[in-house]
Amino acid sequence: MKIIKSLQNPHFKRLKKLSSNKFNKKESEFIIEGVKEIALAVSSDIKIKKIYFRKEIPIEFDIFLSKEIEIFYLNKKLFDLLTYRNISSKVIAVADKKSYSLGDIFLKKETIVLIVENIEKPGNLGAIMRTADGMAVSGIIIVDSKINIYNSNVIRSSVGSVFNLPIIKTNKKEAIEFLNKKKFNLYNTIVSKNSENYLDINYSGNIAIAFGSENQGLSDKWRSYDAKEICIKMNGKNDSFNLSVSVGIILSEVVRQTK
Repeated sequence: MKIIKSLQNPHFKRLKKLSSNKFNKKESEFIIEGVKEIALAVSSDIKIKKIYFRKEIPIEFDIFLSKEIEIFYLNKKLFDLLTYRNISSKVIAVADKKSYSLGDIFLKKETIVLIVENIEKPGNLGAIMRTADGMAVSGIIIVDSKINIYNSNVIRSSVGSVFNLPIIKTNKKEAIEFLNKKKFNLYNTIVSKNSENYLDINYSGNIAIAFGSENQGLSDKWRSYDAKEICIKMNGKNDSFNLSVSVGIILSEVVRQTK
């Protein structure tokens, strides 16, 4: 049993760096925290390289792992320095990041993709991934955003859904070229004089729904493309929903009509 006890241990120092989202953004590896999240990563062919167990907590871990994967144990003090859920977490893994292109989006008879422009908050992105995964969306296109898909908060908020569907980072030009080539019907979520209530739309064919950033919404450049403009009618005093909530509301109606 390989037990890591020192802050100076090279494994711990590497894990500490990977747990920093600023450092992780530039690396080819990332950390996965939690049994469920690791299981989803394995089932989605994410390459697991190392497993680190929290020594003081017994754990049932029946996930099939390759014999090539190294297994280590961290004492409680070191383990808790690396994890967000240090009371309930029992295991972390180091894995290789997986990259996707627009060509990886699986086109079905009626394909639904989400487009999110300039998203800023990792928690929102994770929640959007979780909703998209649960509703069998074929992919998420992230446009003009600096967000790190493998940010620990994204993984945590998505409850591992980040591993279950293609997440593509690109720019407006490439995204629009893809949508036009594959004959997607584009729906921009925006409040304007041309906006229609999302409940009054008949959704069919290949569907792409574009959402803007938390603070600015869709940019004028994105809105200049040929698309229907849709919105959620607000009945209370507040004039907007959280971005991830808006995605869930509109996506549920699209799925209701098309599935």
